[in-house]
Amino acid sequence: MTSLKEALTWSGPAVVVLFTLGRAESAMAEGAFDLVGTRPDDVGRFQVSTESWDRQAVVQAYDLTFEEERLDDPELPGYLRECLREASAHAQGIAWLTFEGAFHFDHLFTDDIADQVYGYCVTGDEPVVVWDRELMKSDRWKREIGDVRSVLDRDFPA
Repeated sequence: MTSLKEALTWSGPAVVVLFTLGRAESAMAEGAFDLVGTRPDDVGRFQVSTESWDRQAVVQAYDLTFEEERLDDPELPGYLRECLREASAHAQGIAWLTFEGAFHFDHLFTDDIADQVYGYCVTGDEPVVVWDRELMKSDRWKREIGDVRSVLDRDFPA
């Protein structure tokens, strides 16, 4: 896929997939993504089973659905940063944005899927959202995603 918009709308409406990995047992409350004067058209919530994983963490997935034209809103990346900030704080860990189908425990925040992650936030840090597919393919982005992997390994050791 050549553009972020194409990647987010491949199956119809735009679906922004936000994952959290942390210590909080509960999912975010309904309305938690109503931030800075906007909200998704729909929110799906799913707990991801960590049964086959060797780390003590709770993983949640949220599908934030938007009408396709909302992806052109220049304020959307800022809104997504706030979503990441809230989600990482709630999870007491890490929140990130990735394309559907890019989640696998063995590959979290590794070079081979760095170009599938377009935002992240570690609790207490500033959230980062990249709205440019070319930047997502860069070595710089791989290093940033690798730094998130270091936090995962430090805070949620195997």
